Amino acid sequence: MRIIIDSGHGGKDPGASGFGMQEKDLNLIYARLLAVKLENYNMDVDTSLLNDNYYSPEELTNRIKKSGATLCISCHNNAFNGTARGFEVIHSIHTEGTLAKLILEETRKTDFPVRRVFSRASTSPSRAGEDYYYIIRDTYPEVETIIVEFGFMDNREDFKLLTNPVWQDKLTAAVAAGVNKYIYSDINGKTKIQGNSILHPNQLKAALRAVNGGANTGIVDIYYDIAPIYEIKADLAFLQSIHETNWLRFTGVVKPEQNNFAGLGATGPNNTGLWFSTVEAGVEAHIQHLYAYATTASIPVGRTLYDKRFHLVQRGSAPTWEDLNGRWAVPGTGYGERIVELQKIVLEKYPIEVSDLPEIPPSTHWAKICHDELRDAGLLLNDHTDTLDQPATKGVVFCLVNNLRKELMNDE
Repeated sequence: MRIIIDSGHGGKDPGASGFGMQEKDLNLIYARLLAVKLENYNMDVDTSLLNDNYYSPEELTNRIKKSGATLCISCHNNAFNGTARGFEVIHSIHTEGTLAKLILEETRKTDFPVRRVFSRASTSPSRAGEDYYYIIRDTYPEVETIIVEFGFMDNREDFKLLTNPVWQDKLTAAVAAGVNKYIYSDINGKTKIQGNSILHPNQLKAALRAVNGGANTGIVDIYYDIAPIYEIKADLAFLQSIHETNWLRFTGVVKPEQNNFAGLGATGPNNTGLWFSTVEAGVEAHIQHLYAYATTASIPVGRTLYDKRFHLVQRGSAPTWEDLNGRWAVPGTGYGERIVELQKIVLEKYPIEVSDLPEIPPSTHWAKICHDELRDAGLLLNDHTDTLDQPATKGVVFCLVNNLRKELMNDE
């Protein structure tokens, strides 16, 4: 899933101001930090809007829609005569505000004052039923856009925190954590279709062999190869195929030679559904159908669309497995719940073996390479390996700068 970050205002549009600082400058600090935090979660982040350029409303929203992003986070700072303070998130009137609420919850943990999550409908008669804020209104429904107001920069208490690097780090980390929970975690008791697998492939292979000893367990690896491309949970996707095919025994109207592992298009004996030339094509078509329900984004670049029923799906209408009830299966009561329950059964019945776990290489501190290179160059006189996360004393900084000065003078 791609996320595009908008730094809010720029160029001839400075935004709000407070205590001699322009909003566009403060926004850019937060937007850049947020991009780094999201990248640390291995998210695909578009940073093309992180600059001091002015974009007209039409140009900005077109850039966002053409970015291929599913989410847009527009970073701002508020102002209201110096009397208001606190963190806010604005979401579309067409959503329940789940992402905004998760971000607010994470921000609350930092003890920064939080104000509210809200949406606002347009007051213009010509835009009845639409969002008030153009960046949200004009990117919907292609992109889910939220506006994050980190605080009120014309409020003295907020400004002091907003310009403090420690709080800048805390607040952007909180926003990133909320986004991560929204994308990858289960929400309101439901299980998201997109995210990371819980089960190891060998657990699913063991379960498959126990029920259908003649099945080719290599199909599990195919699911784990293809599903992550679409950010679909591979374990649950495979378990859905197990549910649809009766553990690959194909006891219903769909036959093995169709390579149709999710019953796509099958309605009865007179219509046995889609056919695919290879197992890989059939698996990818299954993943693509789940992707159609889970998100409004285009399929990943370079992939072939095998699912001929992809465009029949109301895009983004079922982001969780439980939401597939009545959609994938009709009437489908408990359909998604049964697949999630099957995951729990496999997890308990077939525990992962130690040999299945990858070796984890010892971690290297992010600053150690720089530390060692400075030591080798003779610019850092003492070993600071054990204190890399501690603030440097003025003495250490003075010595390092002085050594650099000497090296520069020698070069001359």
